[in-house]
Amino acid sequence: MTVSGSGYSLFGSDSTTRSGDGKTKTERQRAYAYMRKHLLMFDAEVSRTKQRLEYFAEQSDLELAAVFIEEIQTYPAAFERFLQAVIQDDVKVVLLPSLLHFAVLGSPNHIKEFFEAATGAKVLSALDVVTYRAGEAVS
Repeated sequence: MTVSGSGYSLFGSDSTTRSGDGKTKTERQRAYAYMRKHLLMFDAEVSRTKQRLEYFAEQSDLELAAVFIEEIQTYPAAFERFLQAVIQDDVKVVLLPSLLHFAVLGSPNHIKEFFEAATGAKVLSALDVVTYRAGEAVS
């Protein structure tokens, strides 16, 4: 789910279910992601960044339920929706392509600390994954 308009919808959550054989299965913890476009960002780069976030979520055993994309002309609308959604939906993990996506709001480390204190969610950077696919470096 990509969010760049005024609303968002969810899919998935963290819960326990029973399979047909009666065994308990725990679903992955839900996570939201935030990224901001920059002036010269093409749609292909946005797509690759979303794929990196999905890959990071998968490697971290998280379910990426929504991606909030900040448009240049509407800043900080997506961030405000992102913050509200994390609080309202009690999301415990949020992902960023890198902490630099918080830079437009102020010092990335200070914004990270503020966001974690305000929401109770842990902020993770997808840069923690060294490679995205064999032979392809993460930028």
